[in-house]
Amino acid sequence: MGKIISLFLLLMPFCLLSAQELFYEHYANEVEMWVVFPYNSINFKKGSDAALYQVSLQISDAKKKQVATLEKSQIIPKRDWLSDCGIPMRFQQELPQGSYNIILQIKNKAMGDKRNYSRQFTIGSSSTEIGLSWIIAKREGLEYLPHTLSELIADEVKLYQSYSIPLDSLKITIDNQVLTVKNLQSPIALDLLPYLQTNAQNLMNLIFYENNIYYKMEPFLFSPWYAYSLRYSLEDQIRQIRYIANQNEWKYLRQLPKEKQAEAIEAFWKTNDPSPGTIRNELREKFYQRVLTADEQFTVHKKIAGWTTDQGRIYIKYGEPDDIYSEVYALDKYPYIIWYYYDKNLEFIFADITGYGQYTLRNKDEEY
Repeated sequence: MGKIISLFLLLMPFCLLSAQELFYEHYANEVEMWVVFPYNSINFKKGSDAALYQVSLQISDAKKKQVATLEKSQIIPKRDWLSDCGIPMRFQQELPQGSYNIILQIKNKAMGDKRNYSRQFTIGSSSTEIGLSWIIAKREGLEYLPHTLSELIADEVKLYQSYSIPLDSLKITIDNQVLTVKNLQSPIALDLLPYLQTNAQNLMNLIFYENNIYYKMEPFLFSPWYAYSLRYSLEDQIRQIRYIANQNEWKYLRQLPKEKQAEAIEAFWKTNDPSPGTIRNELREKFYQRVLTADEQFTVHKKIAGWTTDQGRIYIKYGEPDDIYSEVYALDKYPYIIWYYYDKNLEFIFADITGYGQYTLRNKDEEY
């Protein structure tokens, strides 16, 4: 039986940082570095339909000696179709093994504002086996990371993929279409546009084959949860983790001084990684997305954060309910909503007992 491995290379934010993210992959002595920042964070000068951004990386080694300075500029148009997408910039640099610090500067050339962020990474003796499956779309001459492949309108859509292991072939499934590619060479730059259908789901997965091993991958699309650490403080993150932590984990986390919280959060996710030995942590990824969704759906009058409400907590713990029943105008009763989770044999009853739209959980015993 072939061995199945899922991979996802992502340099997660270690503390309260920006929405911009730095991703890196290591091949031989060369490091590929991608700076990705949300289009929604772009500031446009009044009356202008474009913004000029300059991104620079200053790389220093463990002795604080500067070893490289990399810089690129990008004109970003003001377009509705870029909403919720990411703007990528790719850098390459030869670096030997060791620890490095990167000062990332992002500057809006038209408005003069600039932001600096510091990141660290280490290059070991081994290369990245299979990197991120970048989906790079292009429209009006601008490359961007789409947040979805459904209803995507673009001039080009390419899969960009680097790897270091001896792969035999690649199978790409898009909805019911199957594309098999052999005689691979790294990096792969494959045109996907002929296989994407307008107004279709365009659900995609990739399988890389190496002898009797195959690696299941997902296309790398832009997601708002990359900005999770910008939105939530370390204290908030620990309070959110309480929803899924066991008693011993929560007892330890709640007693930590502030200077140890970031390290403890990383340790928690490492311990609770459903696929140890791989870079991707699916539980953490799903958790972040649920927290953001809970805020979008259950925030009360912009004053009570959605993740702090009873509905938000249940959503973060159990996800989208299988079925929902509600009585908003119930006679002789408070307005109520029932969430059903059939596969878990659970149901949760929420009632608006104050009349202000905040639904509280009435059967808390069911939760525990």
